[in-house]
Amino acid sequence: MKQQTILYFQKTGILLAVYLVLRFLLPIILPFFLAWMTVGILTLLQKKLPLRLLHLGIFYILLFLLLTGASVCCGCLLLYEPCRRLLPVCQNYWTQCSAYLSWLPGSLSARLADLMPSALSCMFGVFLYLVSVLLFARDWEHFHILLYRLPFAVPVSNAGRRIIQCVKEWIRAQFRIMTVVSAECALGYYLLHIPGFPFWAVLTGIIDALPVFGTGTVFFPWIVIVLLQEDYTFALWLGLLYLITWLTRELLEPKLLGEGLGLLPVCFLISVIAGLKLFGGLGFFSGPFGVLLIRELWAELENAGAQKGSLNL
Repeated sequence: MKQQTILYFQKTGILLAVYLVLRFLLPIILPFFLAWMTVGILTLLQKKLPLRLLHLGIFYILLFLLLTGASVCCGCLLLYEPCRRLLPVCQNYWTQCSAYLSWLPGSLSARLADLMPSALSCMFGVFLYLVSVLLFARDWEHFHILLYRLPFAVPVSNAGRRIIQCVKEWIRAQFRIMTVVSAECALGYYLLHIPGFPFWAVLTGIIDALPVFGTGTVFFPWIVIVLLQEDYTFALWLGLLYLITWLTRELLEPKLLGEGLGLLPVCFLISVIAGLKLFGGLGFFSGPFGVLLIRELWAELENAGAQKGSLNL
C-alpha cells in the first residue's frame, strides 16, 4: 500500500511538472524546441546522404526561405482575382448592415492594433528558429552530451522516443489520406475551372490532415460566399466535392490510422479544447502533446516500479 501511495504522488508530480512546463516554459523555448526537433529529423536524413549536419542545416534554411517566399507570392497572385470579385459583394452587404454594425470599424482597428505586437513577436520567433537550427546543427553532439546530464533525462528520452514513433505512424497515415483528398480536390477544382487548382488542392489536403479541422473548414465558408454571389450551381458542386472528401476520410481513416496516437477521438478533442483553455492558441498542439507526454512518463514510471519489484523478489 505504501508503494502504491508513493506511485500516486509521483504521477501527480509528473502531471504538475508537465503542466508547469507547457504553461510557462514552452512559450519561451518554443523556437528552440522546434529547432531541436528539426535537427533531429535532419540527423535521420544525414544517414542516407553523405553530408555534414551543418551543411544539411544550411540547405534546410535556404529551402525554408525559398518555399515560404514562393508560397506567399503564389497566395497573393491566386487570391487577387477572387478578392477583386468578392469586394463589391462585401461592400454591398456592408452598406446594408452598416446601420447595425456601426461599432465594428472601431473595434476592428483596435483589434488590429492589438495584433501588431503578436505579429512582430511571431516574426522574431521564426528568426530565432532558423538561427537555432543552424546552431544545433553545428553543436548537435555536444548539446546531447549536456542534455543527458540533466535529471530525469533517461525516462524523458525513452518517453520521447515512443511519442515520436506514434507521431511518425500518424503522420505517415495522414500523408496517405491527404494525398487521396488532394487528388480528389485537384480533379474537382480542375473540372470547376478554378485558377491555380493544384495549389488550392494541396492546401485543402493539408488543412484536412490537421486535427479537428477537416475539409469543411475550406468548403463551408467557400459555399457561403458563393451563395452570397447567387451562384447556386457552383455552390452545389462544391457541396458535392465536400461530401466526397468527407466520405474518403471516413472510409480510409479507420483502416490506415488504426489506433493512431493511442488516444480516442473524443479524448483527443478534449485535450485540444483543454489545451486552448489552459495555454491559449499554442494549446492546440501542446494539449495533445502534454497528454501523450504524461501517459508515456506514467508508463515509464510503472515500468521502473515493476523492474524494482522484480529485483526485490
